[in-house]
Amino acid sequence: MITQSAVTVIAPVAADREDALRQLLEQAGADAAHNSLAPFARLTNVHFARFFLLPGDQRFATQLVFLADVDGPAEPFLESMTTLLGDGLDTIYQHTQGYPGRAHLLEFLKRRSLPPAAKYVNTIGRTVQQIRQEAELHDALEEFLDRNADQWRGASAQQVRAAIQECVRTEPRLAWARQPAPPSEPSYALGEVLHLALIGIAVTVLMPVILPALPVWAFFLRRHEKSDVARDVTPSDDWRAALTAQEDHGVQNPYTSAGFVKPGPFRRFTGTLVLWGTNVLTRHFFNHADLIGVKTIHFGRWVFLDQKRRLFFASNYDGSLENYMDDFVDKIAWALNTAFSSGVDYPQTNWLIKDGAHDEQTFKRFNIMHQLVTPFWYAAYQGLSALNIDNNAAIRAGLYGDMDEVAVRAWLRRLG
Repeated sequence: MITQSAVTVIAPVAADREDALRQLLEQAGADAAHNSLAPFARLTNVHFARFFLLPGDQRFATQLVFLADVDGPAEPFLESMTTLLGDGLDTIYQHTQGYPGRAHLLEFLKRRSLPPAAKYVNTIGRTVQQIRQEAELHDALEEFLDRNADQWRGASAQQVRAAIQECVRTEPRLAWARQPAPPSEPSYALGEVLHLALIGIAVTVLMPVILPALPVWAFFLRRHEKSDVARDVTPSDDWRAALTAQEDHGVQNPYTSAGFVKPGPFRRFTGTLVLWGTNVLTRHFFNHADLIGVKTIHFGRWVFLDQKRRLFFASNYDGSLENYMDDFVDKIAWALNTAFSSGVDYPQTNWLIKDGAHDEQTFKRFNIMHQLVTPFWYAAYQGLSALNIDNNAAIRAGLYGDMDEVAVRAWLRRLG
């Protein structure tokens, strides 16, 4: 089974090169798939990729951040990217501090790579190739039904399904669809069970320590929450316009936000623990087209920087930013609180999960103020929402196995 990796490469921008780098990325980002600098369409295992600039201050340099969500391990991807896009990447990374030149590009990218604190994959194991092929299957079967519309009058659902199955059996370009999507390999499934079991065992063993520590942690939590000062800053019209300009060029959109973690070891510990738990949940439970009720996210990740003094979150989602925020606030505001309340100026929480994002307008202002512009963003299958992709997978699955008339009718509605 091919699983997905969250590749993250971060490099400080050289002094006085920020404007030139931003302009370079904007020019290439106008056609991220086929530009002359870094045409990501050459990399067939990339779901999404982006470059953005993380602003610095007196303490931290501005950082060039590269993110990619890819099929397979990170290291072979970096090797492939360096081979296929190396000259363009060399042009980009010449704007960063300590860049050793084209001959050492791969080593530089590996050295500047960071693991995410947590990541979310809409459906673990669903590759770029599978997504594209199942979209092709959907279109081909829809065309087949439209082309023979008169033939289906009076036919039963089972008869229509049999005709569709025959179409797949005889259409050369759909030869790959004559078999269902391969299941998880037993070794992978066993590894995941063992990983979760080891976590359960560790938590059980540590329970005599965890239980007495909980009241102490809760005491310090409330102490910090009561003393938090959260500035409520209204975004300017110009900033809103800059963010809006990068949205809605297709079904999918990029989202990137960053901020400082509240000072002190307690907040760093709490943030680390929460994101560790988030990663466990997204790996083992929310790994098929549903993040606690939110079904519009393709990929997401949380990454700590600068000894956990800063944190950024990046995702690829469907629809507008307003709908994206509404989806989270309406369904899982408490989860937003747990994941982000360690950030400076996050709306004040109460016992970690209460208040905070439940104050919708304050949260939205906070969110917009911490969002970043993404000058270069590549999407391998723009035009397909997460729901479309899941629907297409269900269409392929419905070609096989026994189904009664009611189930077949429901399956045929997926082709509408």
